Amino acid sequence: MAAVTASALTAQLRKLREETISQGPQKIEPNRKDATTIGVSDEDEQALSEMLQTLASQQNRKQSELLAQIDRALARLEREPDMVGLCEECEEEIDERRLTLRPYVTLCAECQAAHDPKRGHTRKSLTDYK
Repeated sequence: MAAVTASALTAQLRKLREETISQGPQKIEPNRKDATTIGVSDEDEQALSEMLQTLASQQNRKQSELLAQIDRALARLEREPDMVGLCEECEEEIDERRLTLRPYVTLCAECQAAHDPKRGHTRKSLTDYK
């Protein structure tokens, strides 16, 4: 792929990696703020605290996954610089717009779609929980 060079993609990935690392992990606040108390006195405060813990945990997991994808893409660029912009599976060109938005992708849109679970195909009907 002539439009996206290995050096440009590497620079973009390194910049994205630095930005992601500079954000740091989300702090997960404990429910108990005072060591002498048990739990949270207010049920609404308890629910809010648990929700904030869940959100922070999810953000940290997504950040970790993104860093892993970036590191994998950088390793692939170093290992196989002639494969820049080519899908790992079908070896077809990955659309330049896709690489610009997500420089860490290693699959073309078609191969990625084949790997992703189909939305809404897990349930047979609205009442299949019975």
